[in-house]
Amino acid sequence: MIACQLSLYPLGTPAYTPVIKEAMAVLEQCGVEIEVNAMGTIIRGEEEAVWRAARQLFQVAAGRGEAVLVMTVSNRCGCKVANKKAPARGS
Repeated sequence: MIACQLSLYPLGTPAYTPVIKEAMAVLEQCGVEIEVNAMGTIIRGEEEAVWRAARQLFQVAAGRGEAVLVMTVSNRCGCKVANKKAPARGS
């Protein structure tokens, strides 16, 4: 499982909301857990599903014009993994 925080910035258009809504609709079809917050959207799921979702989100936005997608990906932070211990410091 991995988690990915995404922030999408459609460029060159004052009407950015429809681009973001369309991109979010794509995420909802990708089979990942979605959490929207003030700074962006966090998606969680199996690694391949998360990468596919991020790629599709960007493709939708880029298809509507110029866009920037900022991503932070982690296999630790934000992941809900049962029975997984943190690695020992210095390991």
